[in-house]
Amino acid sequence: MKKIFMLIASAFLFANVHASNVEKIQFANAGDFSLGLMVGVPTVVSGAPFFSIDGMVGLKDGFIHTDKFGDNGAIDLGLLVGFQSWETDGYWNMPIVARSGFHFEFVKKLDVYAGLMGGVNLSHWDQSEFFDVIDPAEAGVQRKGTDVYGIFGTYIGAKWHFTDLFGVKVECSGDWVGRVRRVDSEMPAVAGGVTFNF
Repeated sequence: MKKIFMLIASAFLFANVHASNVEKIQFANAGDFSLGLMVGVPTVVSGAPFFSIDGMVGLKDGFIHTDKFGDNGAIDLGLLVGFQSWETDGYWNMPIVARSGFHFEFVKKLDVYAGLMGGVNLSHWDQSEFFDVIDPAEAGVQRKGTDVYGIFGTYIGAKWHFTDLFGVKVECSGDWVGRVRRVDSEMPAVAGGVTFNF
């Protein structure tokens, strides 16, 4: 995970050094709304893809002024809902998190951002058949139920806009959950998809 964050940070630094002049922030302006659809890289444990939909609205923009990048910087507030399921043990999880990010545009059409997220994760599991197959000694173990717990973390990403209305995006995230017995991540380490601006 640290290597991924370092790679993206290096790319942003490279873009900063080689950036052309940007007059002002083009995207994530106050009042702008964007909708994103993403598919996450499967986790090692599950091997199941992670699908998500997210929306954000710009709250404030242009509050950082530099000679090279003009009136830049923006803050947004949004919501992400994801879903992932495993047929092998009847497990699924659905995180619902509020997100707030800081945006800065080093290059025209490229929106880079980082932020914090927090919310809840809904999960359900029915592992009785799974345990029967894996370990016959635990044939009587019934692990079935639904759980709700807190989840929070950070994310970093970039959007490349082909037009004012359409672009592609990639994000990396790291999350922590609000129960000790859960050690795996509920969000994908890397996800990519499309974004629509309105």
